[in-house]
Amino acid sequence: MFKPLTSAQLSEIKVFYKFRYVISPAVLKTIFDKLRLEDTYGDCKDLKVLDLNAGPAQQSIVFNNRFHCKQHLLMDNRPQFTNFWERNLKKSHFQMSSQNPYDWESYLMLIDHQKLFVPEKQSRDHIHNKFLIMGNLTDKKEEGLLMQWFNCVGQKNWLQRFGRVKMLLWVPTSSARKLLAPAGTTQRAKCSLVCETFTDSKIIALTQDEESDLFDQKLLDKFDPIWVNYASTLPQKFSKTQKSPMCLLEINPLDFELNKGNWDYVTQHLMIQKNTPFLDGVEALGPGARDFFTKEINDSNFMKRSPSSFSTEEFIYLSDIYNRWPFKPDMFMNLFNAKQEE
Repeated sequence: MFKPLTSAQLSEIKVFYKFRYVISPAVLKTIFDKLRLEDTYGDCKDLKVLDLNAGPAQQSIVFNNRFHCKQHLLMDNRPQFTNFWERNLKKSHFQMSSQNPYDWESYLMLIDHQKLFVPEKQSRDHIHNKFLIMGNLTDKKEEGLLMQWFNCVGQKNWLQRFGRVKMLLWVPTSSARKLLAPAGTTQRAKCSLVCETFTDSKIIALTQDEESDLFDQKLLDKFDPIWVNYASTLPQKFSKTQKSPMCLLEINPLDFELNKGNWDYVTQHLMIQKNTPFLDGVEALGPGARDFFTKEINDSNFMKRSPSSFSTEEFIYLSDIYNRWPFKPDMFMNLFNAKQEE
């Protein structure tokens, strides 16, 4: 048992790099109660945890005291935090890496070359029961990295090459709203299709503020999240514009089989004109698409709808039709041409 960090210890950290962290052991306990991780990992004696941008590591300590996992590696390259670990966590169970969680090479080095953290590869018929990813991407500038991690679920690469690996990620509330935007809402976008198609994602906790008030109420009712008071987070000193509203997402990758290339092509081209009726925008898929899709679908009401209203299943249906189109464009040639134009 490693005691949670005290206020005096945490006060040593002077810079948070525009990230925010929950540091209240009581709030963290409530969050772990809600997550019911024991249902996936059992007694956790074989569980390996990769903790990305672990920051002050208070969440890591509370987690490890509760679950006693086999291996828990903290990864962070920011000096305020890595120096803090050296002073305060030397006698802990944690392994520590100063590699940058942003860089793909960091994971290759850690897993394939240094072999300091080597997860077991499991089949995709269940959530991986020996590997968990935790992370913090609460700086809004990290939204691009967050979307990359979601895309890796669809590509089955990065850390998702080891199976369907659950992720517990603190993210900006604004990013969570984009990812979880239901069909027919104004925020519906390609990223929400990625989230809905390849994951079962849930809101576990979030700060209560103007940003959380913008969430679809049906989602809040469905997930019944834990509301986090800013007093239980760090940093404490912030202006209204630096409040950093945040949300904890539980991300469970789904087992899926589809032609990812076709799906990417269809969703990308249609969502560029997401509010245009499908009948008017379908030519974005290539010359002659309107004639082919009209014959295949034979549903005038569907053709009048806009892509922002389409469900996950409907986009898969459209990508299957696209796959059967004998004259569909060469996706790789289109990608090459786009890069040439850049």
